[in-house]
Amino acid sequence: MGIAAGGLLVTGVVVAVLAAATALSATPHLTQDWAWCENAGNLFSHDLAVSGCTAVIRFSREPAHNLSIAFYNRANAFYSKHDFDRAIADYDAAIKNDPKNSWAYNNRGKAFAAKGNFEQAIEDYDAAIRLAPQRGITFSHRADVHRMVGNNELAIADYNEAIRLGLKDALILFNRGNTYGTMGDAKHAIADFEEAIRLDPTYGHAYHSRALAYYSQHDYARAAADLTRAIALDPDNAVSFYTRGLVRFSQDDFDRAIADYSEAIRLDPKYAFAFGNRARTYRSLGNLDQAISDFNQSLKINPNNANDFNGRGVIYLDKRAYERAIEDFSETIRINPKFPLALSNRCRARTMIDDQMQQALADCDYALLLSPDDAAAVSNRAFVYLRLGDPDKALAEYAVALEKDPKNAHALYGRGLAKRNKGDNIGADADIAAAQAIRPNIDEAFISHGVK
Repeated sequence: MGIAAGGLLVTGVVVAVLAAATALSATPHLTQDWAWCENAGNLFSHDLAVSGCTAVIRFSREPAHNLSIAFYNRANAFYSKHDFDRAIADYDAAIKNDPKNSWAYNNRGKAFAAKGNFEQAIEDYDAAIRLAPQRGITFSHRADVHRMVGNNELAIADYNEAIRLGLKDALILFNRGNTYGTMGDAKHAIADFEEAIRLDPTYGHAYHSRALAYYSQHDYARAAADLTRAIALDPDNAVSFYTRGLVRFSQDDFDRAIADYSEAIRLDPKYAFAFGNRARTYRSLGNLDQAISDFNQSLKINPNNANDFNGRGVIYLDKRAYERAIEDFSETIRINPKFPLALSNRCRARTMIDDQMQQALADCDYALLLSPDDAAAVSNRAFVYLRLGDPDKALAEYAVALEKDPKNAHALYGRGLAKRNKGDNIGADADIAAAQAIRPNIDEAFISHGVK
């Protein structure tokens, strides 16, 4: 039988899950070497299976069909030892001795997949399906590879065929659900995870993935409930605590979010994402020093995390440490030169330094070239014009920002200031009041930036 190359989708990463293959039996098989080689029920070690198959291959005069089985079984043992190159060589020999050995094609496909040679894996699965078109497991394996390389529609078609052929278990439903989730089809993903859970109520990964699907739909209550169940099933899983932290944050339940991120870090002290998102939560609570400490730890673990350099830069911006903020935004852009949010943020920080206005304008221009619909970047560019004393250009930019995002408090307040500069006090008061209704302390952001 084939190896179930399933997968677990966690924060966008597919991790292959491999199980042992069942050996084929030769006819007749009367010797001890054959018993070791066949290794029925996995009674013997992989090394003993290799030894038995090697003896059969070297010292006996078996017909080609039986030699194919001996090479195939030895290949399975090598595969189980993660010795994929020797496994592939033996699958080659199995196919040479019996070109109709569909299992050899199937399992060689898995060995190629394990090595990252997905194109060759698919070719082998194609050959196995031509030889055994009613074997659902091969469709499932090919679906797994399609999913790994991003061919999601082909993956769904293969999972559907595997299920039609009778291979309906929790793993294949879980994998198809993850594929739907990758495609943004939360409805079908949830349906598959529900069926996987019905078939295996202890399937913690299925609860976790269903939680992610609920999270994508902003159904935070159900997402939290599923993650709590996943944690009950596996209380040492740092990822489940981390993901529940994301949900708690989205619910504005910052204290419990911090508790979940902290538990994720206790379980995995190198969990950079948990440090980074705990930092963002501390910022929401106004604890900027602790936020910086957590970002420092995240960046120590992963110094190429552009997102967390940007996050730390925002904290320095909050603290009015504009030069430090610019340093972090610049490092973000060095790592990822096409990061529009960091460019927009650096634009904002540079606006606070009198001799960097033109650099600020260039940053906002490039941010909007990369992301033309970014209302925040338009608002930041408007703020540059406001600081340059050009209320007409500021008004034009704020109008564009508010067309994209009518509830942008920064844009409303900034437009109010620009109107006041133009002598439109009634319009100014209306915009400022609207901004303060959305964000009561919005004036502090402008006063701290030297604009009243």
